[in-house]
Amino acid sequence: MPMKLFKCDETIPEREKHIYIKEKGEDTTQFLPSAHVETIPGSLSERGCSYCGAKLVIGGVLKDTIQLIHGPVGCAYDTWHTKRYPSDNGNFQLKYVWSSDMKEQHVVFGGEKLLKKAMLEAFAEFPDIKRMMVYTTCSTALIGDDIKPVVKEVEKELGDVDIFTVECPGFAGVSQSKGHHVFNMGWMTDKVGTYEPEITSPYTINVIGDYNIQGDTFVLEKYMEKMGVQIIAHFTGNGTYDSLRGMHRAQLNVTNCARSAGYIANELKKKYGIPRIDVDTWGFDYAKEGLRKIGAFFGIEDRAEAVIAEEVAKYESKLAWYKERLTGKKVCIWTGGPRLWHWTKALEDDLGMKVVAMSSKFGHQEDFEKVIARGEEGTIYIDDGNELEFFEVLEMVKPDLVLTGPRVGALVKKLHLPYVNGHGYHNGPYMGFEGAVNMARDMYNAIYSPLMKLAQSDIRAGQNLPSTNGNGNGKATKELSEQVVSLVQQQVKEATSQVKQPAKEVAPQVKQPAKEATSQVKPQAKEVAPQIQPQAKEVAPQVKPQAKEVAPQVKPQAKEVAPQVQPQAKEVAPQVKPQAKEVAPQVQVQAKEIASYIQERAAEVTKLIQERCLWQFHSRAWDREENINGVLNMTAQILTGEKVVLETLIDRGFYADAKILSADLEIRFSWLNSMENSQKKAVLEAVKAMLVDIVITKSKNGELHYSLY
Repeated sequence: MPMKLFKCDETIPEREKHIYIKEKGEDTTQFLPSAHVETIPGSLSERGCSYCGAKLVIGGVLKDTIQLIHGPVGCAYDTWHTKRYPSDNGNFQLKYVWSSDMKEQHVVFGGEKLLKKAMLEAFAEFPDIKRMMVYTTCSTALIGDDIKPVVKEVEKELGDVDIFTVECPGFAGVSQSKGHHVFNMGWMTDKVGTYEPEITSPYTINVIGDYNIQGDTFVLEKYMEKMGVQIIAHFTGNGTYDSLRGMHRAQLNVTNCARSAGYIANELKKKYGIPRIDVDTWGFDYAKEGLRKIGAFFGIEDRAEAVIAEEVAKYESKLAWYKERLTGKKVCIWTGGPRLWHWTKALEDDLGMKVVAMSSKFGHQEDFEKVIARGEEGTIYIDDGNELEFFEVLEMVKPDLVLTGPRVGALVKKLHLPYVNGHGYHNGPYMGFEGAVNMARDMYNAIYSPLMKLAQSDIRAGQNLPSTNGNGNGKATKELSEQVVSLVQQQVKEATSQVKQPAKEVAPQVKQPAKEATSQVKPQAKEVAPQIQPQAKEVAPQVKPQAKEVAPQVKPQAKEVAPQVQPQAKEVAPQVKPQAKEVAPQVQVQAKEIASYIQERAAEVTKLIQERCLWQFHSRAWDREENINGVLNMTAQILTGEKVVLETLIDRGFYADAKILSADLEIRFSWLNSMENSQKKAVLEAVKAMLVDIVITKSKNGELHYSLY
């Protein structure tokens, strides 16, 4: 302990470094699962390839772009129609995918001519589409096809097209995460800054790392429209090719999936000075926080609060209904990377559920750093988990629900466990306030479905089976029907009981006492005021002459007293010094106690910051210490009432995070109210030192693998 070797992994003991069980008092400077490394031979990995990370996750989402895969047709088919990311233009990106359809002869003699032919055919088939992405695969990379000259030929020949090349074959990295990185960096180098978008609002953002799974992007668009914020580019949900070329004109990058798109957010800050704020858009409370951050950045907090109030009024009671029924339910989350830490606190805080096990296919160690900080003691964390490990975990924790993708989901269903699709969703969107309710609904339906009881029946017994062809007694069918009817009736009854007394009935009851109280206070104030004013005028002339008479008498007395005081002071001094020596140790002790108190409070704040997973404090970005200083300095200014000066967009980015953090600190830590301003600053200075020390590269597991980010 805490690193765990499952029984199924006894023949591959290297897996112990990839599995961690959180224990009391541990942090990520002591133990962290090895992650983002090569899959161990013999382990049945669930990972996708690097090409998949570039095409399926990021590029293939764009709604106006031909996606052409240079390779065997299987590579195109594998990434077609497997993600549910709709668009507002008829779902062009879901309907079509193109392949150069390489055969054995092309592997021998080269496939560049075949690629050019396929590109020209695709543009001819869809003359209205002028944008294309071309991807290499394992086959074309191994034989050395040079696709960039071919692309330039086609661009020159057609004249009005723009083409982006993604050279990321499946073997390029250890998982699909490599494809994310290649796409991000390639787009930043080749395309950003080559198009000027139309600016229609004084407030502009890029939404980065959202892929419009079942309409998630539409939810964010609705919020931003109500706040008057223009989205320059979606990277890449419901996005367009040219809008991504104009990302350099946004004032702020709002990052959602930091694992797949944090790279381009960092590069935009490096090159164009555009700040990055990270948001958790899954979960009720995190949706509020994300909108407040954007509002604070632009100084439109009132608009953010208006949107929050409207959405809370719509969905809060619905979420409460599901929380009552989901509280205490145990859940496993087996997804990609960031959703582990996006969903952990959302499920626990919003719905009272208990996350007992998590597995990431392609997460890096910084992702595990975040999710472990948010997780509870006893939770199991797995990097690159396999089916046999999942079997063992399910037996260990006995969850009520598993959130995972369709592949592992099929396994879970065979074990008669409730499952919700954590990749493509069951019935999304899952983002925002509406999404939190949708997700809760799908989990509730999965857990409480009467079909689960039927699935757990032992059909080999030959008794109480559904009657489908005249055989069997049909008893199970009847019982199931009765259960379904009973469940529906109960849900209707409970939903009806939630109806609250209309606000119109309550309002008159509140307003009437307020009017009566106000009507009583005003006449009294009018009666008292005329009595006070004449008295004040009579007293003032009497006070001033008395003050003038007293002043000349005081000065001579002061001169007479001074010679008497000085000898007494000399006599007292020798007595004071020994007392001072006696007091000094006491003062030192008090100083040590204060210093210890400051450190204890700083540790509490540091833990909270870790749990909140603020990107500035956790990532290994090149500007990590700058972010720590920037956000915490402004947090100190806000807490001490000092004036905050915002000279640059970067300052505004720090301020947005500091505004949320300072409000959270004041709510959670009552001791702040009794502190002097100097002590508050001392606490935050100590927090800076702690955060710099709790950096992922100091983990003692000795298995740190990292490149560029």
